Amino acid sequence: MNMNEIPFRELLEGLGDPYLLVDDEGGVEYANPAAREVLSLGHLRGVPLSTVVDDQGFLQAWARVLREGRVLRGYPLTLRGDNRYLMASFFPVEVEGKRVVGILFRDVTRIKVLEEKDKEGLAISLVEEALGMAFHQLKGPLTGLKGAVQLMEEEEGDPLEYMRFIKREVVRLQQLVEETLDFSRPLSLEMVKTNIHRVLEEVLNAYKHQIQMQDVQVERLYDPSLPPLGADPFRLYQVFSNLVKNALEAMPQGGTLRVKTALSWDRRLLPQADALLVRVEDTGGGVPPDVEDSLFSPFVTSKVKGTGLGLSIAYKIVKCHQGHLQYGREGDWTVFEVLLPLRQGHEDSGHRR
Repeated sequence: MNMNEIPFRELLEGLGDPYLLVDDEGGVEYANPAAREVLSLGHLRGVPLSTVVDDQGFLQAWARVLREGRVLRGYPLTLRGDNRYLMASFFPVEVEGKRVVGILFRDVTRIKVLEEKDKEGLAISLVEEALGMAFHQLKGPLTGLKGAVQLMEEEEGDPLEYMRFIKREVVRLQQLVEETLDFSRPLSLEMVKTNIHRVLEEVLNAYKHQIQMQDVQVERLYDPSLPPLGADPFRLYQVFSNLVKNALEAMPQGGTLRVKTALSWDRRLLPQADALLVRVEDTGGGVPPDVEDSLFSPFVTSKVKGTGLGLSIAYKIVKCHQGHLQYGREGDWTVFEVLLPLRQGHEDSGHRR
């Protein structure tokens, strides 16, 4: 490659951000002074990109831009042995009639550090709020349990009915404690190859009795060609169990529950990878308008006995998978969409956060 033919070379030489030009064989043909400093590059040409940046997803992004000829922005990157956070953008470039890839790096370390500090402060306040809300909501079941035991001691009423009531309240207490713990502590993901349809079937089987009792029709629209993804199947079970539970609670007199899977080609939400899409749809009444904007925030609920943590925890789990969870209405249907990146392949198995 003729160095004089590099577009805007004089501008790139004075650019404060690192910039690489990588040929179609993965060799670094040009690095501006900022790149040579930040990425510890010398003046040698043809250095393999894989030795400069040891990140499989980064290399896949370069290959995709080279192959498809379209821009890919905002790939997060942490350099090995370096505390700096970078954001890389890939651009197809024509040099001497050949397609190569320009890679521009932005140092976002300061922004990242400030974000982490804000998150720490927010996490502490939210945990305090979660514990306060949990203790407040514990009062109801505990008062009921105390009253039921007193009535049993006085031998008033039907003891069997009191035992059923006590069992229901204990289950409610257990759910409240588990949800509060899940919300307040960091998630640990056990990443393995996961068949999304197997997870969904386990969820639907768990609610089989309730589905039959409420006369709800279940439609499965599965894409059989979907590959496995790197995920935590137990945590995904929690996500879809919550979504199915909410859907059934919205249809006490019957309706239709539709579960659909597909590949997603929409790059607006997950620009860095192909995504697996799961839609949980129901014909219930949907979310009240005053709740909709803060639906995934903790303690937001329209249920009389709800903790307001279920969807917040589901959102947290999906985000920990680098995915996206969103809500919408389409005609008579309430729709929850879960997007999970497929670039987390088998090489991430066993990854823990």
